[in-house]
Amino acid sequence: MLWLKTLLGITVQAFLLGILVYLPAWTWYWEDAITWFSIFYFMSFFSCIYLLIYKPESLEARLNVQPSSQPREDKIATSLMVSAIAIGLIFSPLDAFHFQVTSSFEGILKISGLGIYIIGYLFILASMLANEFAEMTVNIQDDRGQKVIDTGVYAYVRHPMYTGFIFFILGTNLWLGTYLSFGISVIALTIGLYFRIRIEEKTLLYELDGYQDYLKKVKFHEHCLLLYINQNYCIEFQHITLSV
Repeated sequence: MLWLKTLLGITVQAFLLGILVYLPAWTWYWEDAITWFSIFYFMSFFSCIYLLIYKPESLEARLNVQPSSQPREDKIATSLMVSAIAIGLIFSPLDAFHFQVTSSFEGILKISGLGIYIIGYLFILASMLANEFAEMTVNIQDDRGQKVIDTGVYAYVRHPMYTGFIFFILGTNLWLGTYLSFGISVIALTIGLYFRIRIEEKTLLYELDGYQDYLKKVKFHEHCLLLYINQNYCIEFQHITLSV
């Protein structure tokens, strides 16, 4: 049953995220993490309820993972992407509590991180609402009549779900992490998403009718954002290093 799979998925996801954040910190009493985790679970629960009622096909596609039919190169790319997200979460408490190579974010930067994190989650939700074919693997769903989605957030960004992941992880690092963990997250996301997007766009270009026209219409994709962040982060990090 879909509702049972959804409930199990939320629980497992929350448990894994909790391990990635709390275990490296080696403490349960971390007020910022409690705030972060509470917001995540609240948004996950109510967004899944909404999808169950109004967009069950989108939720079912997202929960439908068939690794046996997944091409080898896509498995590698997916592993890199998941690893990039995990690295982004793990290094926040590691540097904040143990390494302390750089300082944590403070003031407006820290507060804005919580807002960026929420925006990232909403971007992921918006992509699922707009695209009922969105799933974990690169797979053309001919049996469901998959077509190019160019409405909603897809009218502005080619892969809004990955954009959401970027905001989600970087916002988390601004709220929980340090300058070093933020930089490591940017590098990990750049590498992980590069291979994933490359394989996905190659598959869509050759196997999905109309995708070539969509590429001409929507130019922006996630690496434009990551390259911009990389450039500005390097300038800011150099300034911080020189001022120490």
